[in-house]
Amino acid sequence: MSPSVPDRPRGPGLRRDAARNRTKILRAAGRSFGEDGLEVGVESIAHRAGVGVGTLYRRFPTKESLIEAVVHELLHDVGDAARAALTVEPAADGLAAFLRSAAALQVEHRGCLGRLWDDRAHDPIRQEIEASVRELLGRAHRGGTVRRDIAYEDVVVMLWSIRGVVESTAWVAPDAWRRHVDLLLGAVRPDAPAPGYPPMDASQLRAALDARRRPPGRGPAGA
Repeated sequence: MSPSVPDRPRGPGLRRDAARNRTKILRAAGRSFGEDGLEVGVESIAHRAGVGVGTLYRRFPTKESLIEAVVHELLHDVGDAARAALTVEPAADGLAAFLRSAAALQVEHRGCLGRLWDDRAHDPIRQEIEASVRELLGRAHRGGTVRRDIAYEDVVVMLWSIRGVVESTAWVAPDAWRRHVDLLLGAVRPDAPAPGYPPMDASQLRAALDARRRPPGRGPAGA
């Protein structure tokens, strides 16, 4: 079972200095995980944040709770990017804007991508993101910037593919993801050839996500 995830601070709650320290720790952790992976020590993160190790442990009693909080913040940022894309004009361009923003966020937090789409603890946030992305896709359909056969499940797979490119290339070709996003967006334009196979349906997408969540070496449920 995943540990409980600290709420994202919104308004009053923490003392100002405590809230500031929390923000510094999360930013330092995100950068450290991105550069050195999840194995980086908490002492290094505390030093980077400019706080003592005791201060870090007061906010995050375990390293796992810190990782969970970083992923929680990242998903909120992805949600913010989706909502911001809903304000893009023309509205049909919002989906492309979201994909670029979400890709950039994955690059910044590449050390945490194994948790980003897979951990059930964050499903409520993902449901909010899904609602925004479905609206963005509908606007793209109506505005003629994306083929009508492109489904929400296709957008999810696009995000998964961006993760794979980021994880494979960020260390040697930091901007390779930009070309990949351009290729993806070109492939869904109305004037692009239609794919020869249908998209996954919702049940297949759920099954694929469940498979990603299983520990390595485990087969399908019931196997």
